Amino acid sequence: MDIYLHFKNQATEAIAFYEKVFKTEPAQIMTFGQMPQDDEHPIDDSIKNLVLNANLNINDTNVMFSDSPESMAPPIIVGNNVALVFNANTTEEASEIFQQLTEKGTVLLPLEKTFWAKLYGMVKDQYGVIWHINLY
Repeated sequence: MDIYLHFKNQATEAIAFYEKVFKTEPAQIMTFGQMPQDDEHPIDDSIKNLVLNANLNINDTNVMFSDSPESMAPPIIVGNNVALVFNANTTEEASEIFQQLTEKGTVLLPLEKTFWAKLYGMVKDQYGVIWHINLY
């Protein structure tokens, strides 16, 4: 299980702060500008330097970071900027868990193939907890 922290546009600053506080190895940071080009979904220049994904190992826990520009994600409100990440082992496990979490919940991103994962989706469950389901 991993933790995901979302920021409006402060992920780089937060990463530097947590690296210092927890004395971690420097994060590997991927920006929106480094995403594979998709002519159907071009990346606006204003977000190219924002963090798409980064992770730090803090006390043996993988903590992932991302900026969440409003053009690409729900608005950030303190309280919904923390999510739990479940890394599935099989397609069946990812699909089953995603489906169960969506019962009385809300699909934020459908479970589908991405450039970084075989399957990835986001759901807010019936208790308001946001989950990222991954299958690498």
